[in-house]
Amino acid sequence: MVTSTHVLDFKDKEGKRYIFTKQNFDNHAARHQELQIPNFIDRIKKAIIKPDYVYPAFNKKHRFCYYYLEGEVAGTKRYTKVVVDKTKYCYIIVSAYRPTNLREESYGEALCYRP
Repeated sequence: MVTSTHVLDFKDKEGKRYIFTKQNFDNHAARHQELQIPNFIDRIKKAIIKPDYVYPAFNKKHRFCYYYLEGEVAGTKRYTKVVVDKTKYCYIIVSAYRPTNLREESYGEALCYRP
């Protein structure tokens, strides 16, 4: 259910609730232009439901990074990355964007399962 305060609010097949607040969306939209792409919200949902990679965030205990491989153009891979905070009651989407690498891999973080 999307409300005026949420850009995205859904439950996955396991019943885990994910929320992308309008405030988090607005805070990151200027820096990550891809958030303005009309179907990017669908990509965020796909990255959460069926990620290719999940890493714990290197500097936050309850933060995770979900990556979905979109494809490859001229030898460069493109991902949808969704940064999620795990709280006691739900998962809060902090930000989302399209990087060309798995940043946490360069920090030496090991892959993990979806939290």
